[in-house]
Amino acid sequence: MTYRFGAFQVEPRTHELRRSGVRIKIQEQSVVVLLKLLEHPGELVTREQLRTALWPADTFVDFETGLNTVIKRLREVLRDSTDGSQFIETVPKLGYRFIAPVQFVGDQQPAGVPPKKSSPLLRWRKWAAGAAALGAACAMTVYYLSRLERQNGTTVEVVPLTGRFEMEDSPAFSPDGNQVTFKSSNAVPDGSEGLYTTMIGGEKPLRLTSNPRDCCPAWSPDARSVAFARGHPGGHTIYVVPALGGTPKELYSEESVFEEHISMLPLFSWSPDGRYLAVSALSTPERRPTITLVSLRDSSRQPLTSPPPEYSDWCPAFSPDGKTIAFLRASGPGLVDDLYVVPTGGGKPKRLTSDNRPMGGPLAWTPDSREIIFSSDRRGLRSLWRISAYGGTPRRVEGVGTRATAPAIAPIGNRLAYTSEMLKVNLWKLRLADTKHAAGPPQLILPSAGFIGLASFSSDGQKLAFESSQSGYNEIWTAGSDGSNPVQLTFLKGVAGTPRWSNDGRSVAFDYRPNLHSEIYRIDVSGGPPRFVPTIPGADNVVPSWSRDGKWIYFSSNRGNEPNQVWKVPDAGGTPVQLTRKGGASPMEGADGFVYYSKSFRNDEIWKVPLDGGEETLVMKVAGLDSWSWALGSSGIYFITDENEGKGTLFFYDFDTSRVVPLMPFEKRVVEPALSPDGKSLVFFQIDQWEQTIMLVNHFR
Repeated sequence: MTYRFGAFQVEPRTHELRRSGVRIKIQEQSVVVLLKLLEHPGELVTREQLRTALWPADTFVDFETGLNTVIKRLREVLRDSTDGSQFIETVPKLGYRFIAPVQFVGDQQPAGVPPKKSSPLLRWRKWAAGAAALGAACAMTVYYLSRLERQNGTTVEVVPLTGRFEMEDSPAFSPDGNQVTFKSSNAVPDGSEGLYTTMIGGEKPLRLTSNPRDCCPAWSPDARSVAFARGHPGGHTIYVVPALGGTPKELYSEESVFEEHISMLPLFSWSPDGRYLAVSALSTPERRPTITLVSLRDSSRQPLTSPPPEYSDWCPAFSPDGKTIAFLRASGPGLVDDLYVVPTGGGKPKRLTSDNRPMGGPLAWTPDSREIIFSSDRRGLRSLWRISAYGGTPRRVEGVGTRATAPAIAPIGNRLAYTSEMLKVNLWKLRLADTKHAAGPPQLILPSAGFIGLASFSSDGQKLAFESSQSGYNEIWTAGSDGSNPVQLTFLKGVAGTPRWSNDGRSVAFDYRPNLHSEIYRIDVSGGPPRFVPTIPGADNVVPSWSRDGKWIYFSSNRGNEPNQVWKVPDAGGTPVQLTRKGGASPMEGADGFVYYSKSFRNDEIWKVPLDGGEETLVMKVAGLDSWSWALGSSGIYFITDENEGKGTLFFYDFDTSRVVPLMPFEKRVVEPALSPDGKSLVFFQIDQWEQTIMLVNHFR
């Protein structure tokens, strides 16, 4: 039997694809998807159906990225375009449909094609063969579904909540479980930003707010209103708005809690009795983020936790019975979190996880107050996990794929909602005609199957080092300066980043968090395990870079719970030397005898200090600048701001004239530039695809 469409023929038994009779090379996963589509011509084949066909139920894989790659390769083989498709039509966020006419040559028919008449004996043989195949397929299906039924009591169903917005996030269920409030925030402002509420199964979401800075919705226990946080310079304010829309009313205001870490959202939780908000507020006199109860009657505050120095408590979540608050305790610039619980009446917090991994909120309790659902990349790519509120081993949430964040559980109705993120960041190169002019448009040099970032050139300009999650964990990779021959350098299965080449090109220094604190490591590119570089014990030591003579490694450290300062340590080993006293992050030695650095990781100032310390001098100040958005050259600084509707614009700051010259506006969001040693090219990372879709899991338990 053979499928025919256009000039192509597919043999299901041998998985052979031919064009005009000539056999074509095709990967196995691509032919599996093609056969699945050909079995249902003209019909929608969902992404979940394709996942089941490609990967067993217990396979841990980045499904979204993997399927997109398979479809892309299949289109390339068929010479099919996404713009004017002849064969495969994309149904956004749902799946795919084979749209070309399909002929079937053989003794069976695919679904959707009327069967030809045959003799009774032939029909019986077909029935027997089909029954055997169906029995085998049913056995596999029953096995997979039974695994879910044993856990959930029934088969889970995963569907998009609305399918209307490009960027959806932060779902929150109403007390009756029939409505979900969420945030819409497109990467390019189009007027749809703000908070929305939708009935599950409803047709059109109701818009509650229109401010792009609104986030983190939470329903009031009486279902009459929705609270949310709105960021502003210096802090955030929590407002409440009627559930059917209206004028927001201020509930509570807090100064900036996470100045260094903008990814730590001002998450809060409403107590089940409606009397309190649990927030992360600055304690006195330590000024550390602390889980605090705020009375909605008289605005009084009651701190519940007291984090150790260098730690921040955030992301509180009341249990449904009101007896316990779950929260995250974060340490260091790597935003490494662990899960804790504390009684609402006060007491010693109990630690539930010891992963020292990035997690992120919000947290979700099961309705019986026995388990907590959280998002973590504790076993590679981020997914949802569940753990007993009394402790134990976390388990993955069945039926939820990777890149899942922001879980929410309905108080009634056995429903889970979460954000499914599709983020594709690629490496691009821009050639420079001179310091103030580009030699042409940027060129894609390294497409990525996951997140990549923070590149650096080798001293000869022939190689790049960068961090990437495409193997499942944040690891250090190298590649040619044209993106060729990418090679994974570390296999630490942790959080490794900010790689910098040694002057001789033999080693790469990077930071890595083996336990409670980030440390500096170096690895030889020729092979071998990473080696620990002793710096400052008991502190977070991050973002290394080498001196030009190769004798020193610069780094940032928060020794003694101080603000980050710039230090250097001999490459051969020895006592660290402090260079700055007024704050410093991301140091880089210039060609003029100074070390350049950001004032802090989230600060719009660049400073410089002599190589051996001394007077600290402000170099430039640009709104929207941070420690990852600039690259140092011999005659100036290239930097990227979020101008141009958030996409970014490349500028050059000239040391001689102290003038800022615009070079190029970008078409998409661009971050983290790196300059080649000869100053003739820049590489940067471009967010070529970023979608967030809220998924609804029905029959969740």
